[in-house]
Amino acid sequence: MKQFPLFRKILLAMLVLSLVPLLVSSLILALNLRGVRGELVERSNAAADLRASESLRLQAEQVADSISAFLGQCEADLLLCAALPRTPAVLTAFYDSRRGEVWHRAGSAAAPREVRELLPCYSALAIVDRNGRETFAIREGRVVAPAELRNVATPAGTEYRREEYFKKTRRLARGEIYVSHLTGYHLSRNEQLAGAPDPESAYGGQEYRGVIRFATPLFDRRGTFAGIVVLSLDHRQLMEFTQHINPGQNRATVFPSYKSGNYAFLFDDEGWIITHPKYWDIRGVDRAGRLVPPYTSHSSPDDISAGRIPFNLDDAGFIHPNYPRVAELVREGKSGFVDITNVGGAKKIMAFAPIRYHTGDYRRYGIFGGVTIGFQVDQFHESARTGAGLINRQLRDHLRLSAVIVAATSLLVAICAWFLSRGITRPLAQLTDGVRRLAAGDTGSRVEISGRDEVGELAISFNRMAEELEQRKNSLLRTLDELELSRRSILDERNFKESILESISSAIMTVSPNGQLTSVNGTGRAILGEGATPGVDCRQLFAPWGALARRLDEVLTERRGYGRTPLTVERYDQLRHFEIGFFPIGSGGSGGTTVTMRDETERERFREEMARLDRLASLGKLAAGIAHEVRNPLTGVALLLDDLHDSPGLDPENQAMMSKALQELERVERLVAALLNYSSPPKACFRTGDLNRVIQDTLLLLRREGERQRVTMTFTAGELPPFRFDVEKIKQALLNLVKNALEAVPNGGNVEICTATAGTAVTVTIADNGPGIAEADLPLIFEPFFTCKGTGTGLGLSITQQVVEEHHGRVTVASSRETGTVFTISLPAEA
Repeated sequence: MKQFPLFRKILLAMLVLSLVPLLVSSLILALNLRGVRGELVERSNAAADLRASESLRLQAEQVADSISAFLGQCEADLLLCAALPRTPAVLTAFYDSRRGEVWHRAGSAAAPREVRELLPCYSALAIVDRNGRETFAIREGRVVAPAELRNVATPAGTEYRREEYFKKTRRLARGEIYVSHLTGYHLSRNEQLAGAPDPESAYGGQEYRGVIRFATPLFDRRGTFAGIVVLSLDHRQLMEFTQHINPGQNRATVFPSYKSGNYAFLFDDEGWIITHPKYWDIRGVDRAGRLVPPYTSHSSPDDISAGRIPFNLDDAGFIHPNYPRVAELVREGKSGFVDITNVGGAKKIMAFAPIRYHTGDYRRYGIFGGVTIGFQVDQFHESARTGAGLINRQLRDHLRLSAVIVAATSLLVAICAWFLSRGITRPLAQLTDGVRRLAAGDTGSRVEISGRDEVGELAISFNRMAEELEQRKNSLLRTLDELELSRRSILDERNFKESILESISSAIMTVSPNGQLTSVNGTGRAILGEGATPGVDCRQLFAPWGALARRLDEVLTERRGYGRTPLTVERYDQLRHFEIGFFPIGSGGSGGTTVTMRDETERERFREEMARLDRLASLGKLAAGIAHEVRNPLTGVALLLDDLHDSPGLDPENQAMMSKALQELERVERLVAALLNYSSPPKACFRTGDLNRVIQDTLLLLRREGERQRVTMTFTAGELPPFRFDVEKIKQALLNLVKNALEAVPNGGNVEICTATAGTAVTVTIADNGPGIAEADLPLIFEPFFTCKGTGTGLGLSITQQVVEEHHGRVTVASSRETGTVFTISLPAEA
């Protein structure tokens, strides 16, 4: 019975030593197989996706080239039509000769059929006189009666009540061509589906009908404008380029499957979709001629349900961020492919290519628009799934074989452990009995075991231990008495030193030779924070303190550099100044180092403020003297140049040079006036007023400038109490800050102005989302004559700071490259 517990231990040890490597190797192999399976699937999927993506991109580029060629043919047709005799017979023959095949569905969902028919390429041909009146027109294959001819001189008289092709074409030279964007009445969801659940099964619904106008001016023999000729491309001809593309298959389809995500569409250079299986995604106007707004995250539920949501890729980032990215890349003339999710939730690869075109309204980007072809990604991954299944079968076979090997190994180990334990447990039982007697107080007990193996050596060591036990017990009792006396003496000395250190206003700490903090007073804990506890590594504790950690490491390792030194560091979002001291403990620092820290921030701040005030006072005196001395000569030079400019004998080139010189003198005069105003500002006139009204008046002055720059300026007025301030000076300070914000976003952006109360103060924040101010320039922006713009006097922010300080307030700035710049003015709200 005594042998069984040891046997169990030996058996467990042998099982662990023999089975664990086997189990670990089997587990590693199984995990490797699983990893190979995942990597195989991932690489196979990636390779399939890449091949399909490249194929779709090439197909998109081919379609884009075909559309470019087709648009060029339309231009050639227009120029030919303009050169033909303008007789009804000739124009009708020309119109009938331009036809294209249109493949579409007919019948019903129960009995569908496909129809291919040759339809006119142009839904209309019109000759318009110089006054905008149609003199001849063919629409939908029919010559229009004179009573039905339109006056297209104004948009209201055109077919869709918003077109300006006559006004834009009459400004062109001979041979130039105007090409419009797609125009047609928007088709809603219900109008296309007509009760069907989806576009694929919608056989009885309406069809989108729109046009792209091609127009060129006509001139009589004297070169006088005589009118225009207009060809209106039928939208159905444009749909033929994408409507029948069936990605992933080698055959075309009469109508693509929108639910699968395998379809193509076109969008124009403004991002509007112009061909799509869902007709309500195509750009269009309402019956009053207003452009239907695009689908955005703010579209109303009623518009979404009714399908009044034409699709513009630039506004579709809320569906997937790659939609506006594709539109931007196409405008840059780039083709490629992206992963995307459409409105229906289908995850797919979308290839895209630009349709290169430079005529009419499309000259801005040099493209007509873009072609996109989408295909669901999971349809590329069948081969990867087959390989993963094969690896799964191999993994199951491996696990079954490993189980058999583990079971056989366990049986063999159990037999070996039985024989091994019998030779070990008998001498160990004797040793255990001797230990029990010793524990009971029998120090004379000895263990008699023959043999020189490890168990015999253990018995000899046990006997020696029993002999020394009594001696050590007596020695330990004497040592305990001595330690108690030493402890009391040390406690008294430590309490005395701690009371002295805690009363000192500087931080004092001791550091061991290996860099650990051994002690710190209360001031040190207040400066360094909760992490300053004995035992912590001072190199890590001082890591946020800039050069302090490096200086301490130098003192500890090289035992030099002792003494006091200043330290400037940014802590808790402000710049703080300290005097740091390092002093050795023991001979040459063998016992460690004493570190002292004294906060000199307030003293340094007071010194810098006095220096700044002295500098500004000197600068103001110098600027006033220079301005007074420069203004009188400038006035004389300006009068002389003005007389020379008005001299009748002066040639135009010299007059232009005089005008430029006068403009430069006016700019110098403004700089001198700014210097005088800065050096000798008028005395403030404080009166009780409404700060919100002053801000509104200020923004009114800058409204036009913001509109020119396409900047959105918003003002959020908080509830402010009336208080005393100088209206004109505060308005000047606000003008400086808002104009700086507008200059930070010259090509469009946001400028936000907010007011609020903070205790007994009133705050005004001016924020922009521009590129921000460089971190190196932030300490200098309020200095006189400092500017980063290349123009201006550099006094705007200095005057603003002067005005705010005159009101006993303060102005602060926060800026970053990611979020822009925020200026905050805080004024005391004294009634």
